[in-house]
Amino acid sequence: MASGIGKHKIVNVGPTEPWSIREKLCLASSVMRSGDQNWVSVSRAIKPFSEPGRPPDWFSQKHCASQYSELLEATEAPK
Repeated sequence: MASGIGKHKIVNVGPTEPWSIREKLCLASSVMRSGDQNWVSVSRAIKPFSEPGRPPDWFSQKHCASQYSELLEATEAPK
Protein backbone atom coordinates (compact mmCIF):
# COMPACT_ATOMS: atom_id res chain seq x y z
CA MET A 1 0.00 0.00 0.00
CA ALA A 2 1.17 3.52 -0.71
CA SER A 3 2.68 5.50 2.12
CA GLY A 4 0.26 8.40 1.81
CA ILE A 5 2.28 10.47 -0.67
CA GLY A 6 -0.24 10.07 -3.51
CA LYS A 7 -3.92 10.75 -3.36
CA HIS A 8 -4.77 7.39 -4.98
CA LYS A 9 -5.25 4.20 -3.05
CA ILE A 10 -4.22 0.86 -4.54
CA VAL A 11 -7.00 -1.68 -4.32
CA ASN A 12 -5.97 -5.31 -4.77
CA VAL A 13 -8.90 -6.92 -6.54
CA GLY A 14 -9.14 -9.45 -9.35
CA PRO A 15 -6.64 -11.60 -11.20
CA THR A 16 -2.93 -11.18 -10.58
CA GLU A 17 -1.78 -11.79 -14.17
CA PRO A 18 -0.53 -8.52 -15.69
CA TRP A 19 -2.60 -6.58 -18.19
CA SER A 20 -1.19 -6.20 -21.69
CA ILE A 21 -0.05 -2.81 -22.97
CA ARG A 22 -3.07 -2.78 -25.30
CA GLU A 23 -5.46 -3.45 -22.42
CA LYS A 24 -3.87 -0.69 -20.34
CA LEU A 25 -4.10 1.76 -23.23
CA CYS A 26 -7.77 0.88 -23.79
CA LEU A 27 -8.41 1.33 -20.07
CA ALA A 28 -6.73 4.74 -19.96
CA SER A 29 -8.53 5.86 -23.13
CA SER A 30 -11.89 4.73 -21.78
CA VAL A 31 -11.31 6.51 -18.47
CA MET A 32 -10.45 9.69 -20.40
CA ARG A 33 -13.82 9.44 -22.19
CA SER A 34 -16.03 8.27 -19.33
CA GLY A 35 -14.24 9.57 -16.23
CA ASP A 36 -12.79 7.72 -13.26
CA GLN A 37 -16.13 7.44 -11.46
CA ASN A 38 -18.09 5.66 -14.21
CA TRP A 39 -16.61 2.15 -14.06
CA VAL A 40 -19.72 0.57 -15.64
CA SER A 41 -19.08 2.47 -18.89
CA VAL A 42 -15.32 1.91 -18.72
CA SER A 43 -15.77 -1.83 -18.22
CA ARG A 44 -18.24 -2.16 -21.09
CA ALA A 45 -16.12 -0.09 -23.47
CA ILE A 46 -12.93 -2.12 -23.08
CA LYS A 47 -14.37 -5.67 -23.04
CA PRO A 48 -14.04 -6.06 -26.85
CA PHE A 49 -10.28 -5.39 -26.57
CA SER A 50 -9.40 -8.23 -24.20
CA GLU A 51 -6.59 -10.60 -24.98
CA PRO A 52 -7.58 -14.17 -25.92
CA GLY A 53 -8.15 -16.47 -22.97
CA ARG A 54 -9.10 -13.80 -20.43
CA PRO A 55 -11.76 -14.85 -17.90
CA PRO A 56 -15.23 -13.25 -18.24
CA ASP A 57 -14.69 -11.04 -15.18
CA TRP A 58 -11.30 -9.74 -16.34
CA PHE A 59 -12.76 -6.29 -17.03
CA SER A 60 -15.07 -6.15 -14.02
CA GLN A 61 -15.73 -2.69 -12.62
CA LYS A 62 -13.62 -3.36 -9.52
CA HIS A 63 -10.75 -4.83 -11.50
CA CYS A 64 -10.76 -1.87 -13.92
CA ALA A 65 -10.69 0.58 -11.00
CA SER A 66 -7.88 -1.37 -9.36
CA GLN A 67 -5.80 -1.52 -12.54
CA TYR A 68 -6.33 2.19 -13.19
CA SER A 69 -5.21 2.97 -9.64
CA GLU A 70 -2.05 0.94 -10.23
CA LEU A 71 -1.42 2.82 -13.48
CA LEU A 72 -1.70 6.15 -11.68
CA GLU A 73 0.64 5.04 -8.91
CA ALA A 74 3.20 3.86 -11.47
CA THR A 75 3.11 7.11 -13.46
CA GLU A 76 3.10 9.72 -10.69
CA ALA A 77 6.32 11.70 -10.51
CA PRO A 78 8.44 11.09 -7.42
CA LYS A 79 8.86 13.97 -4.98
